[in-house]
Amino acid sequence: MVSTRPDLTLSGEHDELRSTVRQFLAATANVRQVMETADGFDRSSWKQMAEQLGLQALLVPERYEGLGQGPVEAQIVFEEMGRALYSGPYFASVALATNALLCSGDEAACGDLLPGIAAGTTIATLALADGTANRDGDGWVLEGSHRFLPNGHIADLFLVTARTDAGLSLFAVESADPGVKARALESLDLTRKLAAVTLAGAKARLVGEDGGATEIVQSTLDRARVALAAEEAGGAARCLEMSVEYAKQREQFGRPIGSFQAIAHRCVEMLQRVEFARAASRYAASCLAAGTSEFPVAGRVAAAYCGSAYRWVATENIQVHGGIGFTWEHDAHLHYRRSWASETLLENTDQHYLAIADRLGL
Repeated sequence: MVSTRPDLTLSGEHDELRSTVRQFLAATANVRQVMETADGFDRSSWKQMAEQLGLQALLVPERYEGLGQGPVEAQIVFEEMGRALYSGPYFASVALATNALLCSGDEAACGDLLPGIAAGTTIATLALADGTANRDGDGWVLEGSHRFLPNGHIADLFLVTARTDAGLSLFAVESADPGVKARALESLDLTRKLAAVTLAGAKARLVGEDGGATEIVQSTLDRARVALAAEEAGGAARCLEMSVEYAKQREQFGRPIGSFQAIAHRCVEMLQRVEFARAASRYAASCLAAGTSEFPVAGRVAAAYCGSAYRWVATENIQVHGGIGFTWEHDAHLHYRRSWASETLLENTDQHYLAIADRLGL
């Protein structure tokens, strides 16, 4: 990282990207319909997303058949994904798997694996498994298990960490291998399915250097946290929109409830937290794009603030809606569930603050 100033300006192309993604998700997300299915997402809209928008290829460099866009563009897309409660494996494939391959610096693995991810034909995810890897001729065999793996039950490709004699290493494992067993888990978030994956003699390909996964994982998670923070900021923004819309429509004593000071004050504080969350995630993405020395701390700040802000705003959204906000039919509880689950997906708020203190030498 070098010390340069991040560029926080957004262009007309960025506005167009946001508008296009929002329109697409509004037309295809179908959260209520797909969250009850075994897959938890709509494969036809996933294919449509790849063919029409190329979003799965967003962060993939052009030499690997991608669009070659950067963290700022990704921040916009992930914010819209969070706003729509998108249930497909976009976070798993793009924020986790794509970044892991790019951070590995393994040109051969990137050349072989990234084109499929970019085309949307390969669904990939990252498994920080507690297992071992042993040599088997020219290849490797993995043993171990991992829980709470985003979209692991539908993944075609797993990027798995395991220990070798040289240390923690990263491997690519195909889900079709008979040594791989994956099953969906019941979890708090109904819109992003998690899975348990067991590896028993699964054949694997080493990605990067043997024993070199620690830095790969750290860099990958730093980038993924920015994507998750953007999702949380988008979700919080949608909760605010829902509250304001309802406060304008719902009447008590012959007047909209938004005219009452108690409701107005709630919405103002929600707005404040939403704007701070969007600013934090955008700043972190801009620091990553510029390669500044601030990025590791900025990314953790965004993760810590956006996670707690989304949870708080999602809770207030239910309060503004009153009785209807507690019902199954209303989407308020879906955001509430997503906020709690997201806040702990890549470490929790306390862990983020401890990491910030450590990186600042406090």
